[in-house]
Amino acid sequence: MITTLNRKLSLALLAIVSSVGLAALIIGQLGMKLYYEELTQKLNSSIAMYVTDEYELIKGDVDSNEAIQQLARQAMIINPAVEVYLLSPQGRVMTHSVHDQTLKRQTVDLTPIREFLSGKGNFPLRNYDPRHDNLKKIFSVSEIREGSELKGYLYVVLGGKLYDNLSSQIAWSHISIQTACALAISVISCLLVGLLIVRILIHPLSRLCHDMNNFARSELGTKELMPEQSCKNTDEVSRLAVIYQAMSRKISDQLAQLRTNDRLRRELVSNVSHDLRTPLATIQGYIETLIVKQNSLSREQRLDYLYSAENGCHRLSRLICDLFELSKLDSGSKQPELEHFSLAELVHDTSQGFRLALETRNIALKIECPQSHALVLADIGMIQRVLDNLLRNAISHTPDNGRICVRISETSSGVNLTVENSGSYIAEQDLPHIFNRFYQSSLSAEKADSNPGGTGLGLAIVKRILEVHGSVIEVRSSQRSGTAFAFTLPV
Repeated sequence: MITTLNRKLSLALLAIVSSVGLAALIIGQLGMKLYYEELTQKLNSSIAMYVTDEYELIKGDVDSNEAIQQLARQAMIINPAVEVYLLSPQGRVMTHSVHDQTLKRQTVDLTPIREFLSGKGNFPLRNYDPRHDNLKKIFSVSEIREGSELKGYLYVVLGGKLYDNLSSQIAWSHISIQTACALAISVISCLLVGLLIVRILIHPLSRLCHDMNNFARSELGTKELMPEQSCKNTDEVSRLAVIYQAMSRKISDQLAQLRTNDRLRRELVSNVSHDLRTPLATIQGYIETLIVKQNSLSREQRLDYLYSAENGCHRLSRLICDLFELSKLDSGSKQPELEHFSLAELVHDTSQGFRLALETRNIALKIECPQSHALVLADIGMIQRVLDNLLRNAISHTPDNGRICVRISETSSGVNLTVENSGSYIAEQDLPHIFNRFYQSSLSAEKADSNPGGTGLGLAIVKRILEVHGSVIEVRSSQRSGTAFAFTLPV
C-alpha cells in the first residue's frame, strides 16, 4: 500500500512529469503542424492569382472544365498535393480537378476567402475541403473578374487527397520520433532527479518521525496514548501529527501532575512545619520550666515534665521516621523484598504490641482466620508496617469498651485482610481524602479522642506500601457498623 510520504510524492511526481511530457509532445506536434501550414500557405498564397492571370477560366464560350483540367495537369506537375476548384461568387463549386468526381460538399464558406483576399487574416487560414463534409484545410484563392464584375473564385486546396495519404503513411516521421525520444529522455531525467530530491528531503523527516516515535514510547510512556491502528496506513506527516497529539496530551497530564505535586509539596511543608512545631514547642516548654523552676519543683513534678518531654521526643522521632519512609516510597528507592510467609502469624505477632493499649481502654481485639496457614508473597517488614498503622489507627478511633476485628480470608485473587473497628465512622465526603498526607477527617461525634501521638502519615504510608505490592486498599464506613479497611495480597 502507498503509506509513506516518499512513495506518495514519487507517484505524484511521476504523474506530473508524465502528464507534462505527454502534453509537451502533443503541443509540439500541433505546433509543428501549425508551423508547416502557415509556411505552406504563405509560400503558396499567390498561386491562385498567377493561374487566374494566365488562364481565362470564365469567359464567353471558353470551356471552363477543359481549362481547369489543363490547369490541374500543370499544377500536379508543380505541386502534386494541390486540388483546384472553380467557385461561383456565392461559393458554389462549378467545376474542379478531382479525378474521381466525388465531392461531399457543393459549397465553400466565403468568410475565410474574404479574410484571405483582404490580407488581414491570421495565418494559417482554413476553409472547407469539398471532398469532405466538415474537414477544413489551408488554401489559396483568387478572384476571377471580367472588368469590374466578379465572376467567381479560383479556390486551391493546398493539402489534397495525396497529401492526406502521405501524411498518414509518415505519421511517425524522423522528426516526430526524434522529438518523442528527446521528450522521453527529458521526462526520465526529470523523474530521476525529482525522485532523488524527494528522497533527500524526505529522509530527515522519516528519521525525525522514527526518533519521535521511539522517544514518545520509551521516554514519555505514551504507548497507551497512541493506538497502533492510528499509526498504520499513514505517511510520516500524519504519524508525526499523531505522535505530537499524544505527546501533547502526555505533557499536559504531566504538567497538571507537577502543579498538583507542587501544591501537595507546599501543603506538606506547611503541615510538617506545624506538626514539627508542636512537639518541639512542648519539649522546649517543659525543659525551660525545669531550668527556671528546678529548685521549686518537687521530684514528682520534675519527673512528670521529663516524661512529657520524652513523649514529645518520641512523637517527633516517629514523625521524622514516617516522613523519611514515605519519601523513600514515593521516590521508588524502597522496593519490596518478596518472600512467602503466613499472614495470620504476622497479624498475631503485630497485635501483641498493642495488648497494653487495648487492655487500658478495654477494647476487644478479635482475629478471624479460618485457615491459619494462609501464605502470601510480599515484603514481611512492609506488611508488618501496614498492619501496625492500621491497628494503631483503629485503636485511636475506637471508643473505650469498643471492639476491633481483624478478618483473614482466601479469595480467587489472593488473601484478603480486613481491619474493622466499631464506634466512630468517616463522613462520606472524607473517604476519598483520608489517604492524603496530614488529612484530618471530620469524624462523627461518636468517635473517641484521637491519639495525640499520631503523625497523620500512617494511612498515606499504608497506601504507598500496598501500591508497590500491586494492591489497592479499600475503605468503607457507616454510622451503624463503624469503619473497615481491606486489601488483598497475592498468594
